[in-house]
Amino acid sequence: MSRKKRKKQPEKKTAETVLRTWRLDRLERDRELPVPAPGPSEVTLLCYFVRPSSEVADAFPALECAVRETWRHCGFLRTVFVADRDVPEIREFAAPFGPWVELQIEPSLDPARPETIHADANARLFERFRTPRVLLVREDAFPIRPGLGSFLDDWDFVGAPLDGGGLFSRFLHSIFNTHAMDGGLSLRSRRLCEAACGEWNSRHSAKPWRTDWAENLFRTKYLPRVSITYRSAMRFPVPCEAARFSWNAVSQFRGSAPPFGFSGANAFKWLLDNGRIS
Repeated sequence: MSRKKRKKQPEKKTAETVLRTWRLDRLERDRELPVPAPGPSEVTLLCYFVRPSSEVADAFPALECAVRETWRHCGFLRTVFVADRDVPEIREFAAPFGPWVELQIEPSLDPARPETIHADANARLFERFRTPRVLLVREDAFPIRPGLGSFLDDWDFVGAPLDGGGLFSRFLHSIFNTHAMDGGLSLRSRRLCEAACGEWNSRHSAKPWRTDWAENLFRTKYLPRVSITYRSAMRFPVPCEAARFSWNAVSQFRGSAPPFGFSGANAFKWLLDNGRIS
């Protein structure tokens, strides 16, 4: 008797493929929409775009989608792109919006060295915007629903929690105010950016690079641990509160309402598969 042939299972799409396909489809729709009404005047939208020349044509539409989706959910925000060189694709995108969309060129950024982005954010982020708050997004971390206004008065930094931890871990984090958070989609106050930049430029910029100096960890984990002044002055949410702002699939999703945004393709795919993204 011949063996029965097994039915060929459909190929399972990776999270990156799902997000890429969704972005391309949504970008076509977003480009047809009128410019939304202005969003909160106290917030600047900021994105780093540091890619090799060979990748720019394919990579920028992904970031453009993230920006347009942010505008769609938050209103038209003053927007800053930070790149390592003049990028025609960004210039073309920005042209219709006049001074509201700005390209800042920083030659020290290097596509082959991701740490240069972190170093720039540590050293100069507060110089790149003039509003009381800055919202950072990237191509795999952006808002999926309205609600930015509910986060504008509470904290100096909010992003997806990186480690929920156990009870004892959460207890220690609460005491030392070291709630490490993702920087992909994150909202920061100007005073936090100024304080972090001051600490970096006076104490750390000349030292060998270390993981704790990634710009999000430097602000939410390293500085609160080593500086009592910084720790007592800055306000950070506990993980369950931060998860309302953004989710990154590091811990289990809780609740029925979607977060304000997401960080990472795995989080996006889960939210899409479970009906949290319309």
